[in-house]
Amino acid sequence: MKSIVMKVKNILIIIVLVCLHASLNAQIEEKDSFKNRTFKERLTFNVGGGILFGTVTNVNILPQIGYRLTPRLTTGIGGNFQYFSDSRTPPIDFMIYGGNAFTRFTVDPRLFLQAEYQKLYYNNTNGDYVMVGGGFMPGAGFFISAYYLLLYPPDNIYGQPFVIRGGFIF
Repeated sequence: MKSIVMKVKNILIIIVLVCLHASLNAQIEEKDSFKNRTFKERLTFNVGGGILFGTVTNVNILPQIGYRLTPRLTTGIGGNFQYFSDSRTPPIDFMIYGGNAFTRFTVDPRLFLQAEYQKLYYNNTNGDYVMVGGGFMPGAGFFISAYYLLLYPPDNIYGQPFVIRGGFIF
């Protein structure tokens, strides 16, 4: 287990360093216009979530607040609120809640990369999740994103190593 945690930490460090390097290069070009923005102008808000219906039902809402460190690099925190139900024998039904921390790098106005850590509490237990992925913003603040879980507990609430989300950024 320790080797998996070390691998995840190393991967996250590499992702952050690559994002920081690209961000620093982008900053040179956009530095003057960005540095005059106020704290409030650097804040971003997004509400994401997902819906899965069928034998397994999972409805989640993920509000997040971010702060733009550079024109392309945003970091922030958020909440996780989910309803989970599995009608198979024995049927289960419970709420999932927790928090998350994320780092997002905007590749271009429509594409972004993101790494996220989640701490979720559910079914009298808790779980740590680490995911990496990216998304597409076709316009008007809407986004769709996909993530791969690098770290998750044996009773993974997502049921698979992938997570797909949609939502709004404003």
